[in-house]
This record gives sequence, C-alpha cells and structure tokens, in this order.
Amino acid sequence: MEKHVTLRDIAKLAGVHFTTVGLALRNDPHVNAKTAARVREVARRAGYTPNAMLSALSAYRQGRRFAGTLAYVLAYDPKQYVGNLAEATLANAVADYCQSQSFSLETFQVTEDGISGAQLSRILQARGIQGVLLAPRLPVPGPISNLDWPQFSTIAVGFSITNVAAHRVCIHHAYNMRLCLRTLRSRGYRRIGLIVRPDFSDRSLGVMLGSFLAEQYAHPQEAAVRPLYTPNLTKATVTKWLKSQRVDCVVLPGADLEVYDWIREAGYSVPGELGLALISRFRESSQIAGIDEQNDLLGVTAAKCLVSLLQHNERGLPAYPIYTMVEGRWVDGPTIRPAQAEADPINAA
Repeated sequence: MEKHVTLRDIAKLAGVHFTTVGLALRNDPHVNAKTAARVREVARRAGYTPNAMLSALSAYRQGRRFAGTLAYVLAYDPKQYVGNLAEATLANAVADYCQSQSFSLETFQVTEDGISGAQLSRILQARGIQGVLLAPRLPVPGPISNLDWPQFSTIAVGFSITNVAAHRVCIHHAYNMRLCLRTLRSRGYRRIGLIVRPDFSDRSLGVMLGSFLAEQYAHPQEAAVRPLYTPNLTKATVTKWLKSQRVDCVVLPGADLEVYDWIREAGYSVPGELGLALISRFRESSQIAGIDEQNDLLGVTAAKCLVSLLQHNERGLPAYPIYTMVEGRWVDGPTIRPAQAEADPINAA
C-alpha cells in the first residue's frame, strides 16, 4: 500500500517546521513568499495531495467560523449615491451575511479623493484583513486602483470594474431579459422596444442589449423593433422612436423613470395603448412592472463566495475567473396588461 505523504514528510524535505508547511500550502500571507513557493514545489515533487476528509473535519470543528474583518471596497464616493437603493440593498445584504458568519465588514473608498490601492493594501495587511469584496463601480464602468492582489481573497460584484480579473458574482442579465420579453409576449405585446443608454449597457458587457436582439430572431422579422440606444435621451427622441417603430410596449432601465412621464405627456395611455416594464426594478418604481434583480440575493451570494475563498485560503487573482450568476424575478404591476392564464414564460416556445 502506497504511503500517504504528510505535512511532516514535506517539512523534513524542505527543512522547515510542519506548521510552516500547512500555512504555505494554504497560501497564508504570514509565510515568506520564497519559502512558501519552495515548500509548494517540494510538496508537488513528493506527490502530496490534501486529505479532503480531514479538511472537512477541521472546518466542522471550527464551526466554519473565521472571525475577523472583511473589506467592502468602493470605487466611488458614497456621499454622492445616498439615494441609490440598489447599492444600499447590496451593501446591507453583504453586511448581514458577514455578521451571521462572525465577520465584521468595514467600508473603504478607493478614489482620487480617498486612498490609493497601494495605501489600502498596506492598511489591510497591517490590520490582518485578508478578504476584499469589490462593489460595483459608479457611475460608469472602468478601472480602479490596483491593490496588492496576491495578499487577498477577492470577489467583485458585477462587470463594471474592468481591470481586475477576479472571481465575480453578477446579475444574470441574459436570463432577466429573456424572462421579461417572454412575460410581455405572454400578455399579448408584439412590438416590444428597448430603451437603453450605452453606459448602462456596458455595465452588463453588452449582454442585456445582445439578449434583446437575439430574442428577436425567434420571432417574425416584421415584429422586430430597433432599440433606442443613445447617451442623450430626450422627450423628442423617445416620442419619435415610439411612432417610427410602432412600439406597443417599452422596456427600460429603472434609472430612466423620466421616460414614463414623457410617454404619458406624449398622449399614450398606460397600459391601454402602451405597456411599460423595467429591466432593473427598484423600490422607488414599485408601481411599474418588471424585473427585480434581487440585489439582496446578489449581496449574500457575493459574501458567501468571499468567505469560501477565505476558508480555502485562496489568495490572489485566478488565471481563469469564475462567474456566478444570480437570476432576477418578475414582479407584476399596473403598467402592463394582466395575465390571462398561468404560464411559464421563460420556457415558452
């Protein structure tokens, strides 16, 4: 029977204490980087494989609790987005889950008016904070200051931070658009149009717009509606688009609620002549039908993923990031026709 290679075996070969071996194999930042690399190479050559049962037993004995502080990193000034309910819901959900796992959560601002990535890295390391959750970037997608990523377990929320190849937890924009369009078609709408600004589209890597266009290919081309895709929405451009495209239902982001007023001012009755649905529905738009992106579930999922990385001592940015998608849910409202019969719109033909 082949002998299983132990930590003590590796310690003898590497000339270090066996506790150092354990820390090095878990990528613990307290071990010198060169020593850790040498220990891992010795372990690889010796044919070491971790014992999953022992790891599970260790986690069980610890109650799966890793008390400490996690960093919630913002790439914007939160004072400018006090009324952003989506971000508030996300942050509160992250904090609640962290508390349930015996973590505290502290917010840090990495901006020109805040601190640099290098400064934040030094602060986090000095305080022993190893977990970093990157909140979505506002107001538009773009890069953030780089931290000393090899020292941290990192999860990013959404696609809007463009220069960090981290594991991500994202809204499932493709599913949400499909659910929205098929629900509207089940209510009898045929010429459904999308209004979206380029910066909002970029927040989904173009998936939202692409899913809308792809869905049109499953239906007669005479029913296809050209999206209103412009950075400068005005009452005039919206009114002209509604008439030229003969739209009978409008899908728009929750951030552009002024369009609802323009539609009514143009003389359309809702939902009599024109249906209206939001692809990103927030609480202030509770009277409008559409997709609840479930930012609370998004926050819980992101925090769970970060805690999992910490439990497995996975530090640094991965070679191939993993994306975890969170589905939204349809919420009815008086801005579209009521359902005539029970149906499963997402799987409808």
